[in-house]
Amino acid sequence: MKSKVKKRMGLQSKLYFILLIPLVVIGVMILWTTKLSIQNASLSTMQLNNEALAVNTAKLLDKSAVKSLNTNPSEQSSEYKELRNELNTLRLQSGVLYMYMYMYNRIGDEWKLTVDGAAWDDKDYSPFGSPVSFTRKETADRLKQGETVTTDITTDPDWGTMFSSFTPIKDTDGTIIGYLGIDRSLASVTEVYEKTLPEAYRLVIPVVSIILIISIAAMVLVTRRILRQVRFIKNTLEQVADGNLTVTSQQVTYDQLGEISGLTNLMVEAMSNMIVDIQSSSSTLQQASENIVVTTEGTLHQTEELSRTLQQIADVSTNQADQTLESVQQSNRLGQTLDEVGSHVHQFTDTARHLNEVRNQVASEHELLLEKGRESALRIKQMQRMSHALTEKSREAANIGQQVQGIVKQTQILSFNASIEASRAGEAGKGFSVVAHEMGQLAQQSAMSIREIDQILSSFVEQIEQMGDQFDQNINTVNEQEKQIALCLQSVDKVTQVSEEVQELAAHLAQLTTEMHEVRHSVDQHLNHTASAAQQTAGMTEDVSASAQKQALAVKELSAVARNLTTLSNNLQRHADQFRVKSSDQ
Repeated sequence: MKSKVKKRMGLQSKLYFILLIPLVVIGVMILWTTKLSIQNASLSTMQLNNEALAVNTAKLLDKSAVKSLNTNPSEQSSEYKELRNELNTLRLQSGVLYMYMYMYNRIGDEWKLTVDGAAWDDKDYSPFGSPVSFTRKETADRLKQGETVTTDITTDPDWGTMFSSFTPIKDTDGTIIGYLGIDRSLASVTEVYEKTLPEAYRLVIPVVSIILIISIAAMVLVTRRILRQVRFIKNTLEQVADGNLTVTSQQVTYDQLGEISGLTNLMVEAMSNMIVDIQSSSSTLQQASENIVVTTEGTLHQTEELSRTLQQIADVSTNQADQTLESVQQSNRLGQTLDEVGSHVHQFTDTARHLNEVRNQVASEHELLLEKGRESALRIKQMQRMSHALTEKSREAANIGQQVQGIVKQTQILSFNASIEASRAGEAGKGFSVVAHEMGQLAQQSAMSIREIDQILSSFVEQIEQMGDQFDQNINTVNEQEKQIALCLQSVDKVTQVSEEVQELAAHLAQLTTEMHEVRHSVDQHLNHTASAAQQTAGMTEDVSASAQKQALAVKELSAVARNLTTLSNNLQRHADQFRVKSSDQ
């Protein structure tokens, strides 16, 4: 809690510091500008006054004395003394540093000093005829044109910092008869500036102080309002970080911070809706997983039943093959009997009787074989129906897997959106970012499990379809066996007819014996074919049984994956339940 207070006070101090510095700088700038303005105003005023003094002094000078001095240029002349006394008096009255008058000498382009307005006891005065120079040529040109000129501040090695004003001395008719120059030291300007500045400060400082006080008061009010809005936002984000999504941030200001408060409420509402969607999706995922478990258990049971049925078919096929081999052996014995009939005609009657017995036995065995073949056909058809039903169940399981894959995709989208919202939330969204990351990993694991389930189901459906094709082949084989057995029965009937006519047709015994040999050979071929078909049926049945066992293993794996998916959905539900969201009736 102390760390939180320190952070808040740090923000408040920073705001006060940021807002107070510009106010202090503005106050200092106002004082500095006031000082500079007074200094410039003092200088401008003094320059104007000096220029006005030069113009008025030029008007007050005795024009006749100036003309006479130009005619008789000498320091000993009364005109020189009169003009010097007059300039000295005006200098003393005006308080200027130095005053002198000079005129344009026609000798060349030189300027010569005529009268120096210094005191008579001033040994450093400039004597008559001393050369006069101007810092800027523009000043001399403007004087020649009859203008009054005031120079900028200059520094003289003898007289220090000063400025000068020059004006022409004109006769009554406007003719320039000389020039007057007045030099004023900057010390007088400084004296005026030092007297004026305190007065200005007495006026400006209270005004600036009042403005600063009003600004600081406004700054404190605005800062407190901003900090109040920041506290509301901070408290809201802290509760959101603790998992409370029912909190709302109060909007105090209507600036960018107020907009952030509103956006925070929208973010919390969006996060709440996402958590509700995640809870709903996890429930759906959990239910789908349970359905897959139930379906796989039923499929496993059917697969086990199919495996047992196939084993029975294999046993019957093996017995059928054994019986067919026995029939082949009996047929061989019949051939031997026919050979004996051919070689021993006198035993013809006994042989015919024995033939009738053999015929009855063969007929009985063929009828038994026919009945077994029909039973095998019925069982194979039943297994075929079971195979079709198992195929439909597998396709339903594949459809359920596709539905679960859609749910996983929705979960991935929700996780991605949650990560974006968490990154926008900054430090406050770190807790929710972890949940979003776990949701993304859960969705990836679920997607991998669903792909494995789809592969297993696809392999399962393919094997069942192959098993159905093999069942169709078995049915065709059994049908062919029935036909062959029927032919055998017909042959046996012929043998019966021959045996009944043996006594009446003794003359045709040899021919009948030959025909019986042919019939026996045909029976042998049919029996051999039947035995081969029975062996093939037994082999295919064993293959189908092996496929059924593989299918059972695949279904067990599917059941394990479904249980794993159920566990993952429970974990997702548990993570989502950690957040408190608003109920639908609110």
